[in-house]
Amino acid sequence: MYFSFHSYLRRLRSTILGILIISILPALIFGINTQLHQQVYVYSLRGLTVTKDMFPEIYDQFFYSMKIFFAALLVGLLVALILTFITTMLPRLIQRIIYGFLTALESLPDLFIVVILQVFIVYLYKKTGIVIYFYNDYNNPIYLLPIIVLSIVPTIQLFKITLLLMREEQHRPYVTVARAMGLSRFYITLKHVFRNILTSLFQYSKTIFVFMLSNLFIVEYVYNLNGIMYLLMNTKGAAFLVTALFIAIPFSVLFEIADNYNASVNNKQMEENAA
Repeated sequence: MYFSFHSYLRRLRSTILGILIISILPALIFGINTQLHQQVYVYSLRGLTVTKDMFPEIYDQFFYSMKIFFAALLVGLLVALILTFITTMLPRLIQRIIYGFLTALESLPDLFIVVILQVFIVYLYKKTGIVIYFYNDYNNPIYLLPIIVLSIVPTIQLFKITLLLMREEQHRPYVTVARAMGLSRFYITLKHVFRNILTSLFQYSKTIFVFMLSNLFIVEYVYNLNGIMYLLMNTKGAAFLVTALFIAIPFSVLFEIADNYNASVNNKQMEENAA
């Protein structure tokens, strides 16, 4: 595992300081009384006067959101790799058309995609009678639709990135040697190219995580999911600080691993080029 503990502590200190400033900023601007009276382990639902205990409910909300997050990431990665493999078998002209279509899709707002999918679900129900629940019930949390919606944007981004990486890999010397040996394009792509693409794709993991976290906020708001982002929207002061740290600390570890891995890969490439 690529992880620098000292570097992580420096980044974590900056992260906690930033979250602390954000959590106390409303109190400094709008008044301190409403913030100081709130306890760390209690939060208020938006628009209601009732309060709820944050612990141990925050654990359930955190793991519920992370199940959706990582399931969507896995779905997006698998779909992107499959589509990339199929696309590379197509003629160059069709590949260019697909790439242009991906660029157009990437420019669409995330909320627009969510709304279009909801309209499609209603249309599907009217035509076929198939019921797909798209609003969360606290006793019966939904998974399928949030995972599908959250996986759309990373699928588009990963698909576009893997296509670019595939173009670069196809001009590598080992691909030329493999073709000269009589190996098929299918075998070279599946056996060798994809393995190198996965290594290069890890360099974009931090960007993908950030995009997915912002989309998770939208998904939980639109579908009324009782997740960690929903809790973050309904807290303030000390409770906001605790909730934000629940999100920031695990992902700061992932970001640190990604940064150190990318640095080691870049150093290795520089050494190979120098040699």
